[in-house]
Amino acid sequence: MLLLYYYFGKQKGNFLLVASMIMLFFIIMLNPYVIAALLFALVYGMIVAYPYIYKENQETHLVYEEDVEIQSEKNRWLGDLQHFSKDSCQFHDINLLRIVGKDTIHLEDVILVNHDNVIVIRKGFGDTKIIVPLDVEIQLQINTLYGELNFLHHPSRKLRNETISLTTPDYKRANKTVKIVLVSFLGNVEVVRK
Repeated sequence: MLLLYYYFGKQKGNFLLVASMIMLFFIIMLNPYVIAALLFALVYGMIVAYPYIYKENQETHLVYEEDVEIQSEKNRWLGDLQHFSKDSCQFHDINLLRIVGKDTIHLEDVILVNHDNVIVIRKGFGDTKIIVPLDVEIQLQINTLYGELNFLHHPSRKLRNETISLTTPDYKRANKTVKIVLVSFLGNVEVVRK
């Protein structure tokens, strides 16, 4: 129709342009790969669109077989912080996010019972001290930009933009273990036994 419009209309010069474009279209369509690509695109589009076209709006009810225990604790970003320093209690994993402050984590009065005890500390600036009981084995992973590490009786080690992983010898065989992961920008880390 467009070809007839340009042939009988005022713009007869565009007739050749339209005719050549139509001829080019038919020549391209004779290629079997183009036909296969168009058929593939059509079938793929129908497969993708089918769930959206015939979707039934049904309510979904989630049924939990057991109750979920939720514990919520606000993050204190600034200031000094001590964990487990006053009361003896059962250990719950610690996940700290701090900007600035000195952290002291007392584990000597906490009941550690298995291998799944984890302490994760992510902080910007400040020193961290972790006090561990004598009968607990430790795995320590530290990633820091600038600081110093004092791990048990080992000599002090300066940390400069590096990751260190230390494990006590009986970590895999022990009944009580704790895994400590610390990521900091600037600050010293001390792990001692009492």
